Amino acid sequence: MKATLEFQLPEEQDDHAYALAGVDALLTIDDLLNEIRNKLHYDSGPFKSWKDWEGKEQQGHDATLEKVREVLLELKQDRRLPELV
Repeated sequence: MKATLEFQLPEEQDDHAYALAGVDALLTIDDLLNEIRNKLHYDSGPFKSWKDWEGKEQQGHDATLEKVREVLLELKQDRRLPELV
């Protein structure tokens, strides 16, 4: 079985760009979920700590990250986004 997407360019240039960016969007979501997991399970990664715009050290808050993770997973499920294999 084959599937082909066709776009009428330049009229559908935006739709074409959106289709091409789909895998990158899925990878970005998975990268973000992995960074949240790194903080929650291993206390490491960019959410452990960072400097804010004033140069002050900030710490990631586990409960907030858990909620962000929950929302991301719900959105993925609601939009029927495939799991990357």
